[in-house]
Amino acid sequence: MTAVVQFPAPIAPSPAAPQHQRLRLASRTLAWLFTALLILVGAGATVLILGVLVYPGDDYRIGSNAVWIGKGSADSVAFHSLSLPHRLVYAAIGAVRIAPSLMILWHLRALFGLYARGEVFGRGNSRHIGRVGVWLCAYAVTPFLCHLVLRATGYEIDRKWLHLSSIQALVLGLLVFVIARVMQVGHEIEEERKAFI
Repeated sequence: MTAVVQFPAPIAPSPAAPQHQRLRLASRTLAWLFTALLILVGAGATVLILGVLVYPGDDYRIGSNAVWIGKGSADSVAFHSLSLPHRLVYAAIGAVRIAPSLMILWHLRALFGLYARGEVFGRGNSRHIGRVGVWLCAYAVTPFLCHLVLRATGYEIDRKWLHLSSIQALVLGLLVFVIARVMQVGHEIEEERKAFI
């Protein structure tokens, strides 16, 4: 004799609430925006860094307070007039200085991609937020570290490395990192709570 057990029909998931749909749409838009910014900033930085190495003109210059495209300040010099080792060091410094910005854009793109897929409080979200915090801290300290490298090599021209924006980025990075850790702990507590039910 066979016994037939009837199971209740699966409940279809309810359609997403309008505010969730708006959040997903806005997140998808931001993911695309951060993707576009990542591509534009990366391409622009690549052109500028390669220009340090190969541009033969006098209108790409470095001075004591900025890099100039055009005439530049009275104390500026054209990159092509510097020795090749000098230009290589400046190109490497340029790559190191832009890397945190690119990584911040990368993780923001990934974070909003998760939001667009409906993942709001998952482990991946807190991981990307935490990495944004770490890269903000890296963004804050790279001017000082690059200053030390340039001073050690004797190629230092720009001596203005301490900026208020670096201090702000460091504080913001630490705050974002701590918020990510709180989110991660909250996610772990929620997972433990679900395991007991």
